[in-house]
Amino acid sequence: MKFGVVPLFDVRDLMNSIVFLGKVDFSRFHYPTFIKKAYEMGFYHIEITSDLIYVIPGSINEKIINELMSLKDELGLSYSIHLPVWSVELASPNRHIRKASIETILECIKVFEPLQPITYVLHATGALASEFARLDAPGPYQLLINRYMQSFAAMSLEEIITRSEINPRLLALENVEFPFDLTRELVDRFNTSICYDTGHLLSGQSGKYDPIEFLRDNIDRIVEIHFHDGFHRIVNGNISRGDHLALGEGDLPYCEFLKVLIDLNYNGVIVFELNRQSIQRSLDNIKHCPGNLLDYVKFQKA
Repeated sequence: MKFGVVPLFDVRDLMNSIVFLGKVDFSRFHYPTFIKKAYEMGFYHIEITSDLIYVIPGSINEKIINELMSLKDELGLSYSIHLPVWSVELASPNRHIRKASIETILECIKVFEPLQPITYVLHATGALASEFARLDAPGPYQLLINRYMQSFAAMSLEEIITRSEINPRLLALENVEFPFDLTRELVDRFNTSICYDTGHLLSGQSGKYDPIEFLRDNIDRIVEIHFHDGFHRIVNGNISRGDHLALGEGDLPYCEFLKVLIDLNYNGVIVFELNRQSIQRSLDNIKHCPGNLLDYVKFQKA
């Protein structure tokens, strides 16, 4: 296993790259530059945010893809692709929204296919499904609502897999703000993989799970881990939650977590979904774990 990063996780890095003299200039944006900075930090795995295609027009084109391929060979990088999440809802009951979302996913798979990513991270359910999952409905009714949304996500997944002809194991369904037991049903039905997001789990978005038990129960399909801290607590009678925190700032037993990964011979990637400062704090904290755990996690080439 080895650590990786999301080069543009901090929106400030993005804005600093495109704002000049108080004006936005998209022509200044050059994504390979951010990948080189991640490499200089010591990381050889990069998770690419595919929403860039739509957020910054022209930022990902044939020329950039060729540059990314060259960097992969030159620096010994590996890539994973986080498929779009903004304005995408594969679980929408609205067939027009669902159709557009499917086309968006298919387009991105095709665009990034030349990079031969090790996985494509996918949110099978999006913001609307999350909103419905938060409804204050009696338990049986809430389950019916969630299964209703799941049925549309299943239709979308089937179409994506059929039309793209992708190996389903290259799709890693992420645990998001939706009951994970229903997501796991989709994983098993369509023979996909899993992206385990620790912060989403710890903040209670996917249900009530112990992070170590969740890891053990799903290690058969986990190919990527989004590694960040989080919490879900009751403070003065109110729910308080957080995620995308540096390790040590939430409730993740990160030393034990990494030790279990080593014991399970996990061979996937661990991607920090954090800004540079939080990544450094996390690495500093891992250095204090017993057993020199950093020695077991590869920063070098695959």
